[in-house]
Amino acid sequence: MKKIGTDYFHCRERFLALPGVREVQKGPYRFAVAPGPAQEYLAEHFAEADRMIRDGEHLKKSWESSASLWTLPGGEQVFVKRNRIHGFEYTFKYFFIPARVFRAATAAERVREAGIMTPRVLAAGEKRFAHFLLAGYLVTEALTDARDLMSYVIGRPEAPAGMPALIREVARVAAALHSRGFYHGDLKLINLYRTSDDAPCGVWDLDSAQLFSPGEIPHEFLVRELGRIISSVLIFAERNPAFPDDFFDLERLTRDLLDAYAAGTTLPAPAVSEVMDIARVRWLNKRKLRFDYGGLQA
Repeated sequence: MKKIGTDYFHCRERFLALPGVREVQKGPYRFAVAPGPAQEYLAEHFAEADRMIRDGEHLKKSWESSASLWTLPGGEQVFVKRNRIHGFEYTFKYFFIPARVFRAATAAERVREAGIMTPRVLAAGEKRFAHFLLAGYLVTEALTDARDLMSYVIGRPEAPAGMPALIREVARVAAALHSRGFYHGDLKLINLYRTSDDAPCGVWDLDSAQLFSPGEIPHEFLVRELGRIISSVLIFAERNPAFPDDFFDLERLTRDLLDAYAAGTTLPAPAVSEVMDIARVRWLNKRKLRFDYGGLQA
C-alpha cells in the first residue's frame, strides 16, 4: 500500500486550527480564511472566487486548472487558483477527503517552519454539490517580482557559470524540507523561485505536497524528489545554447547535488545510482533530448 502523509485526511481541520483562521460558508462554497489585511475582504467575497479567476489577470487557463491575479480594493494583488475535479476515480476519492488545496495550505506552514520562503496562504476553499467536490480554491499573496529558476537556466547566456551555486542552493532547500518531513512531489526548477538574483530560493505550487513526521519520508520519495530536480536541470539547460556539451554529465551533476544535499541534513542521502536511475526512467528517457544520459531513448 502506498504510504501517504499525515495531513492527507485532516488537512482542512489542521488549517482551520491555525490561530485566527475563520471558516465561512455560502451556498456550495466553504472557505477557510487566514488572518491578515485581506481577511475581511476575502471572508465577504470568497463566493466570488470564480469571478476573480474569470475577470482577473489570467496566468493559467484550462478546464482543469486556472489561475489569475486579482486586485483588492486597496491595490494589493492576490493569486487565485482553481482546480476542478473530473473523472470517477477523483470524484469518488474526494467524496471522502478534503480538496488538495487544504493540503497545500497546511504544507505552506511546514515550508516556513523549515526556513524556506513560500507564498503566504490567504484562503483555501471548496465548492461542493451534495458532498461531491466540484473544485478547490487557493488564494495566496502574489509574488509579482518572483521568477522561477527555469527562467534563470534557459534565458541567460551567463547561466552556465552560475549552475554550481544554483545546484547547491536547490540541494539546500530540498535538504531543509525533507528534514522537516516535507515532500513536495514535483520539485523541479519551475517550482522553485527567487525574488532577485542574489535572493535565497523559495518553493511554490504545493498541490502535490505530503507531510510526514521528521525522518519518516519513505526512501523512494527522497530518490524521486532528487531525481526530479536533476532531470529538470538537464532538460532546461538543453534549451540554452550557452551550456557547453561537457555540462551534460548526469553522474557528475547527480553527485554534486547529493554532496550538497548530504551537507544540509542528517537524513541518509540516496545513492548516486538510485537518483540517476529514477531520473532516466521517469523523465529523461521519456523525452526527445539532445544528449544521451545513459539509458534507452524513448
